Amino acid sequence: MINIKNRRECFFDNFLIDEENTTAEKRLHKPVRKGVILELDKPWEGRYTTFFTPIYAEGKWKMYYVTQVYRTDNSVQKFVCYAESDNGVDWVRPDLCIVEFEGSVHNNIILDMEMLKEFNFKAFDNMSVFYDENPNCPRREKYKMNAWLCGNSALIVLKSPDGIHFSKGQIITEDGAFDSHNRIFWSREYNKYFCYYRDHHEPGKNIPFIDKSYFDKTALELFDPEKFMLREPGDADDSSMIMRDVRVIESEDFVNWTPKQSINMTGNDYQIYNNGVFPYPRAPHIFVGLPLRYTERKAWTKCYDELCGKGDRINRMGPRGLRQGLAISDGLFMSSRDGYNFTKYDEAILPPPPENPEAFVYGDGTAAPALIEVPSDIPGAENEYMLIVRESFRATTGYNKLVKYTIRLDGFVSLHAGGEPVVAQTKEFTYDGENLYANIATSARGGAYFTLKCGDEEYTSCEMFGNSTNKRIRFEDDEIVKRLSGKPVTLKIEMFDCDIYSIKFDK
Repeated sequence: MINIKNRRECFFDNFLIDEENTTAEKRLHKPVRKGVILELDKPWEGRYTTFFTPIYAEGKWKMYYVTQVYRTDNSVQKFVCYAESDNGVDWVRPDLCIVEFEGSVHNNIILDMEMLKEFNFKAFDNMSVFYDENPNCPRREKYKMNAWLCGNSALIVLKSPDGIHFSKGQIITEDGAFDSHNRIFWSREYNKYFCYYRDHHEPGKNIPFIDKSYFDKTALELFDPEKFMLREPGDADDSSMIMRDVRVIESEDFVNWTPKQSINMTGNDYQIYNNGVFPYPRAPHIFVGLPLRYTERKAWTKCYDELCGKGDRINRMGPRGLRQGLAISDGLFMSSRDGYNFTKYDEAILPPPPENPEAFVYGDGTAAPALIEVPSDIPGAENEYMLIVRESFRATTGYNKLVKYTIRLDGFVSLHAGGEPVVAQTKEFTYDGENLYANIATSARGGAYFTLKCGDEEYTSCEMFGNSTNKRIRFEDDEIVKRLSGKPVTLKIEMFDCDIYSIKFDK
């Protein structure tokens, strides 16, 4: 028997749905682009800004990100930078005076390669920060930064009491690839840590060629620069292909970690770079992910002649940059109730933006692993969620931009009814609460009836219509919901021109 207690149940998956008796469509919804919130235009930010991680801690939003500055001698400087915000929308770069850049310490850099060498980093690629909400975590370790220790190929953690000054921690695991935005967090719902990171497996025989990828060395050997084409390997080629994927490990004490496991994802087997997994704020028993899907087209076709930024795209395809011109990426959505099995939607929620000189490139669709609740643009309307999405990756002119996208609370997936009546039916479950609330949006003519069935008893609400993330469902006898609390029930929703995103029983 499913017991949902008084948790919010989102319809990201079919956990609660009786699929055989449901005719409502599952509909994926895309966030809406609202504009640039931060242009990464400082000299130490360069044109290659990655792995930005917003966290809410100690009364404010804090964001960490990696920058790369390319020098005329082809050397690269890498930095970890810090910004902060009271509302998650308006960001400032505090003058930290920690790291010197071009003769001045007046910047927002918290780490550079020289400092990382003190922690035995031979090279540095990525990082992600989280605020440890484990009540047993010492104050001096509340902020934890995981980073890929290149050379030794390990995922290492740095620790900090204030989120600014970090010291060396410990190695988490050496069993993985780690070339991605790796994620660690404490789950209060499951009372343990989860760590998600990149690895790879061999592609299956039936996977389309476009979705396969080669190691860089192999790709260079197979690439014909005159034809701008990457051929499939022949029998004489010493080559190998990979499918980028996501692995998970867990720990109760941040010291002892389980062996890695591949996460299971519904849908097709795609190249997955960043996993973007974190507990969903309004229902933390559900994990959501904003994975980056990487598509490696293998040849320059006439479509590329018509695609935006042709000249810059060709320039990026230097001796080592094949995929910088041919590869494209976008953002997906997935969710899980155990941290291991994910419902993944293969339709992109963050496709590349409208064509412009810096769009339709490898890096499009990269979203920060966070949802920030912000006021609606409509005065008096309910709050919505903001995603921070990076655009203009590897900009040849201008700079990387962090862009505000918004979506309805619980709004990634809905039970949808169009112009014909449909039904959504749940499995049998119990709950704890006195009232039923629904996140519902209807047209003027649309609506929904909610029927609670317990044994031979049935109780149907009045017709509910409107557009609210927390609408109380009204019955002729409003004591019905309270009387059925703790008893096995099913919920039937008869819908017309309507979307329902979540339900919640509460007091």
